[in-house]
Order: sequence, then C-alpha cells, then structure tokens
Amino acid sequence: MLQEFLIAVLKAGLPVALASYGLIWWALKNDHLGNAARVKEAEREIKRVAKERAGDKKKGKGKKGDPLHNKWLAFGGGFYGVVGLLTYAVVELGEIRDFFAQFNGLGGLIAAISPNLIIGFFVDALKNFIVAIAWPVYWMSDIRSDYIWIWFVVAYGGYWLGARYALHQTQK
Repeated sequence: MLQEFLIAVLKAGLPVALASYGLIWWALKNDHLGNAARVKEAEREIKRVAKERAGDKKKGKGKKGDPLHNKWLAFGGGFYGVVGLLTYAVVELGEIRDFFAQFNGLGGLIAAISPNLIIGFFVDALKNFIVAIAWPVYWMSDIRSDYIWIWFVVAYGGYWLGARYALHQTQK
C-alpha cells in the first residue's frame, strides 16, 4: 500500500498540485478571485466566476483571452475542473500523437487533408471533452489498483496543497 501511495503521489498528486497552483495563482494575480485568503473562499469565488462566465456566454458576451483558464472554468473550476483539464490534456495529447503517427511524414499528412479529416478532428475533440467531464470514470478504468481511493485522496490533497500554496504566494 505504501508503494501505491508513492506512485499515486508522483502520477496524480504532483501534477494536480502543480496545475492547481498555476491556475489559482494566475486567477489571483489577475484579480479574478477577489481577496480569497483560504481554499474554501477561493473555491467559492471560482464557482462565482464560472457562473458569471457561463451567463456571459449565453448572452453572447463571452470573454476572450486565456483559453486555459476558460477551459478550467468550463470543467467547473476547483478540484473537479483541475482534474478535468488534466484529463483533457492527457486524452488530447494522446490523440494528437496517434493522429500524426498514422502518416508517413509531412507529405502523407498533406495528402490526407480532406473535409472528412477536419470534421473527424472536431468530433474527436468533442468526444475528448465529454471524456474529460466524466474524468472519474476515465481514471477508474485506467488505474489498475486495489486501492483506487488512495489515488483520489492523493489527487485532492495535491489540489488542496497547490491551491493553498498559490494563496500563500499571492498574499506576500
């Protein structure tokens, strides 16, 4: 069980901690989260901003700019959003790798460009978004362990530590 914990820290806790630190630090530095001093306050502000952005998008006033931050909010922000964003990145990067691996160089790629290829590319991106929203199912099927709960606890711990450190850094 100790070995499982250490593997979970390296493969789940550390990436989630780094991503949550970066996202929350950026949001605080750009004054998107007000004066949040605790993780709970930051999460409350994240939910507020996500709802605000969703309302603006419905009214046609969607904010342009930082696509990474917008994607995080599209996944719900907070812990769920961080893991959703990381899942999306893992799935998308795997798809991109597989996409380019099927061609024999740049010439093969250029020869294969067609409307079907482009439409398929967008359909796959939508599928990957859905997979990322349902990230618990994705990771439970990907992680082979008798102690799957360790992975979720470690991931949440990484989120909390990353968020807490971002809050600490911006309060200096």
